[in-house]
Amino acid sequence: MGIEFDDAAASRLIACAVEVAMPLRASAWPRRSGAEAALHDFDGAYARLFEAARVPESEDRVRLAKALEALADQLRIVQRQADAERKRLADTAAWQEREADRDLVRVGAGLTMQPVLDWSSAVFDPKPSSAPHRPSPVSATFRARSRRRTGGASGGRSSADPARLRQFTATARAQDSSTEQDLARVRNAWVAFTSRCSWVPIDGATLPGGFGDYLAENTDDAAWIDRIAAAFSTAGGGPLANAALDAAGASTLPPGLQRLLDPSLTPAEVAAAWAALGFTAADVRALPLTTQMQFAGLDGVPAAQRDIASRAVLSAAVRDPERLYRLLGLPYTYGAVGLEEFREQVIALRDGLRDADDLARNILRPSTAVAQLVGFGVSNGALVAGVVVGDLDTASNVTVNVPGAMTTLGSTGEKVRAANGLLTAASRKGTGKDSFAVVSWLGYRAPGVIQVPHQDRATAGGSNLASFLDGIHDSRGAAPRSLTVLGHSYGSTTAAEALAQTRHRVDSFVTYGSVGFTDTTTPEHLNVDRVYATEGSADRTADFGRIGRTDPRDLPDVSTFSAEAAHGSKAVTGHDMYPDSGVGYLSRDATSQQTIAKIIATGKP
Repeated sequence: MGIEFDDAAASRLIACAVEVAMPLRASAWPRRSGAEAALHDFDGAYARLFEAARVPESEDRVRLAKALEALADQLRIVQRQADAERKRLADTAAWQEREADRDLVRVGAGLTMQPVLDWSSAVFDPKPSSAPHRPSPVSATFRARSRRRTGGASGGRSSADPARLRQFTATARAQDSSTEQDLARVRNAWVAFTSRCSWVPIDGATLPGGFGDYLAENTDDAAWIDRIAAAFSTAGGGPLANAALDAAGASTLPPGLQRLLDPSLTPAEVAAAWAALGFTAADVRALPLTTQMQFAGLDGVPAAQRDIASRAVLSAAVRDPERLYRLLGLPYTYGAVGLEEFREQVIALRDGLRDADDLARNILRPSTAVAQLVGFGVSNGALVAGVVVGDLDTASNVTVNVPGAMTTLGSTGEKVRAANGLLTAASRKGTGKDSFAVVSWLGYRAPGVIQVPHQDRATAGGSNLASFLDGIHDSRGAAPRSLTVLGHSYGSTTAAEALAQTRHRVDSFVTYGSVGFTDTTTPEHLNVDRVYATEGSADRTADFGRIGRTDPRDLPDVSTFSAEAAHGSKAVTGHDMYPDSGVGYLSRDATSQQTIAKIIATGKP
């Protein structure tokens, strides 16, 4: 008899807590320097309010980092306690087997040997302790403080440089965007730990929610300062009455919309908030652009509504790339995509989306002839998006394809053509009653060649993908009849990280040309029914990329299939997904593409 304690889930939460605490502490200097720059030429009651709001933000950030570090320390203790309890149980079971053997000797030897055997057993093989090791309760507690943002000094006046205020909010939003990804990692790791380690009692669990509240306060701060900056801009930069600033600073989004945009919400909670809001497509179109930017990234909202917001943001980026580049916080994000590349990727996404719209018109019923853009925005300094061929809200069979290293939105057209080929092939192999949707999920910052041996991009991308997959289920109110995740190259590594975190189960996971899984990522740790893998003999890149990782084809419970030539189909000629020349894994005439299409349609190769 064992204990309900998953070492891998505990280790993931420890690593996550430590890794998230570090950038929280490291952000102290950029936060302080940004605030000091904003205070230049900022005078009056509102300057004092701004300074006062910085104090709880700074203190809460340090308290949050300490809470995460304390959680990691507690988890290390319960890991040792779990090891001790497992050893005690194993020792007890082994002793009971030896004692049973001695009982047989006692019966055969008669009463004359019994005292000797009993004395020998007690001295040389004492019974292990029957008292179980009790785990220490784990407490994950943190509460963020609210911040005051209205003047209360209506008789005075304040002045500020609106450009400096906007610089502050852009920098703060860029930092908070990265921290929101950390929140998703903490939330997913915490849910996995509590669901798989029920042996450990939980004394408090306010940290994930408090983390979200801290970010929500930061979001409110940025919105507040933006409104103050807008008021000063309208006035031509001169001083304004505090009463006027009170009115500008207090104007907020409706409570229901504020709830929907709360960054601490899970996809299920987003879905509930969306349902309560009762918005129509026209309402989404009428939202301000800055709100549409947030709305586009909401996992749990129906794809049709996210498509409206995402296309609006994309259109604005095409019209005025410099403005959107700033609004997305990219000039203030270390290592972010440059403005010129931003322009190129925006145009490539626009063109790829047009291709998707054109291809969707030829989709045969019962699949819906639409294409959708979901989640256009920024992650880890990179432009990200998901392009759907088919209707993600209604399709009975949904496929999410995760690309590998070097992928950017610049390859949107290629990924869309690959998705359309899969949808067409799967439709032919289905029952004729099934409808299909294939998502080209470019929702994470894929690594460059030198980053492939490292796991950090897969870890961050896995959190994004886990949220997206759960959002498919939650936005529809139920799972599609079949949900398949495909992972190419490093995309399989990222998808494996996601499937260790999802709340809702996935039907099939297919890796092709995989660069491997970590040692702690095995099929039993993935929330998926079936795992398949393939790799072509001509693919030399995948093997090189697997240094330090495990080939999924070598794992138990993973079914493999061929990527070589077969009757009426061709072998892959390299590592690519969908090359212009040669045969890629998802080329229309590839054996691997035909098999993957069959898995999508039937669940079996």
